Amino acid sequence: MSWERRIPPFAEDALFVLDEVITRADDRSVPKADAEAILAADDRFTDADAEYALNVLQSRGHIYYVDERVYITPTDE
Repeated sequence: MSWERRIPPFAEDALFVLDEVITRADDRSVPKADAEAILAADDRFTDADAEYALNVLQSRGHIYYVDERVYITPTDE
């Protein structure tokens, strides 16, 4: 993984939580509001933490949005 895509531990935790949900979804995505709620429901995240984690993941290229839906960026790994 290149240094540009490295993320802080809290964002790694958020990506793991989202990956478990998104990979089971029919279209491999969830609405952005649901992603925030999923993270906020986890004891490790407050509402603000969930929103910030999504921002970090999106800005570092780990997730992307299409029509307010969250997708995980495919990797070669």
